[in-house]
Amino acid sequence: MRSAIIFALMFFFILSWNYQPYMDVINGARLEYLQAVAETAISEAKIKGYFSATDLSNIQQAVATHLGYPVSEVQVQGTTLPTTRGNPIDIQISIPTHINLFSMAPASNHATLTAYESADSEAINPS
Repeated sequence: MRSAIIFALMFFFILSWNYQPYMDVINGARLEYLQAVAETAISEAKIKGYFSATDLSNIQQAVATHLGYPVSEVQVQGTTLPTTRGNPIDIQISIPTHINLFSMAPASNHATLTAYESADSEAINPS
């Protein structure tokens, strides 16, 4: 009986150790997708000089749908006030990373990507 318990514990440890590199590849692919989404979104938003609430909501919905997460678990933040040419605009997209069975270093439960760009618009802040 003792051998069976030791075998079961060792089996899980070896299994998680073997599959961790594949899980890291999956997380890396998700971050590459986030980078593509962020760069596309910010290149479109720099023309207007800001992200509208609808833009951020659409990005959140698209990321959640593509990666298979509930919309509530995907967080999207960006510059929502109009800025003039040369001022920075940014977007931050965060997704959960639930697929860590084993890790040597502690990691957060979210992968976050932030992109910055200078606005190209001549928008005037409506104050």
